[in-house]
Amino acid sequence: MEIRERQNLRVKKYSARRKLFVGLFFLLIIFMLFKGTVWLKNIIFAQKKPTEKIIERVEEISIPETKKNADRVVEYIVSEGDIPAEIFSSQGKVDANDVASLLSCSEDIYDFTNIKIGQKLRFYFDQEEKTKRIEYDKNSEEMIVVERKDDKFNTCEEKISYEVSQSVARGKIENFFYVDAMEAGLQEATVLEVGDIFSFDIDFTTEIQKDDEFVIIYEKRLRDGKSAPDGKILGAKFVNSGTSYFAYYFDNGGKGGYYDAEGRLLERQFLKAPLSYRHISSGFTGARLHPITRKVSAHYQIDYAAPSGTPVSASAHGTVVSAHFEGGWGNIIRLTHDNGYTTHYGHLSKFAQGLRVGERVSRGQIIGYVGSTGWSTGPHLDYGIKLNGVPVNPLKLDLPKGEPITGEQIKLFEETKNKFEDLLK
Repeated sequence: MEIRERQNLRVKKYSARRKLFVGLFFLLIIFMLFKGTVWLKNIIFAQKKPTEKIIERVEEISIPETKKNADRVVEYIVSEGDIPAEIFSSQGKVDANDVASLLSCSEDIYDFTNIKIGQKLRFYFDQEEKTKRIEYDKNSEEMIVVERKDDKFNTCEEKISYEVSQSVARGKIENFFYVDAMEAGLQEATVLEVGDIFSFDIDFTTEIQKDDEFVIIYEKRLRDGKSAPDGKILGAKFVNSGTSYFAYYFDNGGKGGYYDAEGRLLERQFLKAPLSYRHISSGFTGARLHPITRKVSAHYQIDYAAPSGTPVSASAHGTVVSAHFEGGWGNIIRLTHDNGYTTHYGHLSKFAQGLRVGERVSRGQIIGYVGSTGWSTGPHLDYGIKLNGVPVNPLKLDLPKGEPITGEQIKLFEETKNKFEDLLK
């Protein structure tokens, strides 16, 4: 009896184990089937993703009537190291012969070997996957368009079409104008333009104070429903140390520019400073102890201390007279300007690429970079102005504003000013 009971007990234990094993086995089968289904779905969706992205991209880009025969659009942003011919081949599916033809026929309109990093190219394909149209954003206002006509390419320049609305940005200086203006909603390029507009009255490097205020009325733009670069600044007010400065954009007989509240052109011959600097290390004086020679001598220029490599701009429209190494001046650029003025920019680390003697330069154009060449104890710009050969203190140069608006145009200007008056309060 005892032996039989032991055998029955073993049978029961074996049966229980068998049931447990079978149960676990079926659970394992169900788990594997579930995981397999998920895995299979992931494979299917992963294979579909590229197609879905392409469909979304086509839907996002609005195709004008002139491009209705385009079924697919590929947008590409130019990156560092890109070769134009390779972009046309890989992104636009243009063969080597057509690339050569495209570059050749476009060179009178735009040299595609000069495409810029960060700019966009769009390739429009027909139902046969052949490129029918190529667009390149030359800048924020114009694009270069290439269209295929049979076996030939036609190239032209077109204005970029935007949806434009008027917007207002207000703010108070808490940190820096650049930071506070960006927080108020302005894009970087617009912030810099505000600085340019008021640069003849305010030195944004040294004269901006906490609690200064600004109001900017500008064009907010969309392109195909997406955010785009801001347009023109239409009107602006900047309150600096309690003094209010105004600027209004006005087309004065076909020449657009910014005018103050009295209708005088804000633009003057010279900028207040040719660079963004930390401080003035040496001023305009007839007697200064030279830090290297240890002799007292005249210093009829201004030394602007700034980090090496800081861009230096031409302070006025002018012509390059010289750009070379010149003894104690180090690398120096000399310019001549209208009305008998000349300027020099000394101790530069290097000159702007391509700068040549005899070249015309624009006010604000970068001509070199701060350095410490020649007789110099640290990185700074030695900047001087002369009028008919006589040194002039750049900090006390008070040039009159431009010519005022006159005649029938003044009525139109008053209408423009009145339109923005309430918004600028």
